[in-house]
Amino acid sequence: MAAARRILVVGGSGFVGQAVCRSALARGWEVLSLSRHGAPERPAADQGRLASGVQWIKGDALRPETFREHLAGCDAVVHSVGVLMENGYKGLVNAGAGSGPSRAAATYEAANRDTALSVAQLARETAGVGAFAYVSAKDTIPFIDPRYISTKREVERELLAHRDRLRPIILRPGFMFSPARPLTLPVAAGVGAFQVLFDRTPLGCVLRGTPLEKAASPALRRELVADAIVAAIDDPQVEGILEIPDIERLGAS
Repeated sequence: MAAARRILVVGGSGFVGQAVCRSALARGWEVLSLSRHGAPERPAADQGRLASGVQWIKGDALRPETFREHLAGCDAVVHSVGVLMENGYKGLVNAGAGSGPSRAAATYEAANRDTALSVAQLARETAGVGAFAYVSAKDTIPFIDPRYISTKREVERELLAHRDRLRPIILRPGFMFSPARPLTLPVAAGVGAFQVLFDRTPLGCVLRGTPLEKAASPALRRELVADAIVAAIDDPQVEGILEIPDIERLGAS
């Protein structure tokens, strides 16, 4: 059995972050979570287990001095902070649960890019940190500002450029859903229905090559994505960009 690891989850009180914390705890790892509010503001069904198993750190990913001491001794970092729509989206659907920057700073540049670059820079300077997992995205989403994906691609390029100092694990999931956030379920069902229409009917031929083609990527359960992140960290051979088939394979392993 592989030795237990110590990981820092940036945005560990958020939608994906909490699932990563659960998956890591299930492996017996030591888990630290960094977010603006510390522990989740909205209790989850298994909050008792999370509360007792995770070290909740109140800090700011854009201010290294607020978490530098906690990064010491960590084997890996997971960055799960991000916004799909600027200033207000997460408040509407409870996507952040306090895991990202303040509303005023919830821009694509601040949340998707700068928080990751800030933590990655410190991780490269910290002895013992060997891997950095970044939750990116499959592609530009129709009707969403292109900066959503361009800021994530900036982070990807930076992580890959320094892969000699920090093993990059870059996940590109599509839409993520979970019963823990009921609003995501009908959206996931709609994504699944559209994918069937796209793949198995003449409609796919009509839409191929249009912006709507990008909406045909399968939705992924957030728990599967979280398990894939933890499995990737645990396997030193896994690095670089992980597309949806890679995520599905690792998440099921």
